[in-house]
Amino acid sequence: RNATKKIKCSVFFIVKPLSAAEKITTLATTDTTNFATDDPDNNIRYIGANPNNYVYFNCSDYSNQTDSTCEKWRIIGIFKNVTKSDGTKEDLVKIIKDDSLGNTIWGDSVNDWSKASLQTTLNGDYYNGKYKTGAFKNDSTRNAIESVVWNLGGSSTYKDVTASMFYSRERGTTVYSGHATTWTGKVGLMYPSDYGYATAGGTTTNRAACLAKELYNWDGLSDCKNNDYLFKSSYRQWTLVSYTANAASVFDVDTDGYVGSYGAGWSNDVRPAAFLKSNILITAESPYQLSVK
Repeated sequence: RNATKKIKCSVFFIVKPLSAAEKITTLATTDTTNFATDDPDNNIRYIGANPNNYVYFNCSDYSNQTDSTCEKWRIIGIFKNVTKSDGTKEDLVKIIKDDSLGNTIWGDSVNDWSKASLQTTLNGDYYNGKYKTGAFKNDSTRNAIESVVWNLGGSSTYKDVTASMFYSRERGTTVYSGHATTWTGKVGLMYPSDYGYATAGGTTTNRAACLAKELYNWDGLSDCKNNDYLFKSSYRQWTLVSYTANAASVFDVDTDGYVGSYGAGWSNDVRPAAFLKSNILITAESPYQLSVK
C-alpha cells in the first residue's frame, strides 16, 4: 500500500502600502469622529481639537523619520479634482506645517498672491532651502509636492461670511481690480474655509452650529475654535484669501479664533501648505510616515 505523504506549505501575504489618499479614504469610511465630508464638494477633511493627522515631512533623513529628523505637519484632507500645472485633475492630499515658520508680511501692502512677497519667499528661498529658518531641506521634500492651481477668489465682506460662503468665494473670481484670480505653484497657505471646516464643535455649539455661524463671530464660540486643530491661540495666522474691498487687506485667523481682515503689509505668522503628489505612499502611522525618495 502506498503511503500518503503530507506536505506542509507556508503562505505569505505581502501587504502593499497604500497611497496617502487611499489610506485616508479608507479610514474615513468608518470614522465619523475624526473626519467629515460636508463641504460643497464632499472633500474628506480631518476635524477636531487634535485628530491623529500628524505627518512627518521635510525630513533630513526619510529612511529614519523621527521628531529629530523631520518636521511635523498635519493632513488637512483629500481635495477632489485639484487642477495640476499640466491641466490634468487629481484627488490630492493637502498638508500644512503644524507650527509657524515665523512672522512676516504677506505682500508689501498689495493683496495679490501671484505677486505677494510671501508667495515669492515661500516658493523661492524657502522652497530652495535658502530661507533663514525652517527651509525645505532637500530635493526629496521638494519632489514630493505637486504644482497645482490655487484659487485666489476673495470676499468684499467678512462679518457675515460662514465657512461654506468662504469656500464658494475662494473658488470664485471676485478680486480687487486687476488682481489674479488663480496662481499656479507649490507652496501656499490655508484658506479661511480650511480653518472653518476643521472644527468638530462641542457640547454647547456642535459642528453644524459652528458651520452655520459667521467665522468673524467665532471669538465668542469656544466649542468651535477650541475643537479645531488649525486654531492657534498664541499667534495670528495668514490665509491665502484677499479682502477685495481694497487692494491691501488679507484675511487672517486671530488668536481669539475669529477670521477678519488685516493689512497685507503688516506681519502675521506663516504656516506653509502644500499638496502631495498622488504617488506618495504611507508606510507607518502615528505620526504618518511617507515614502519619499
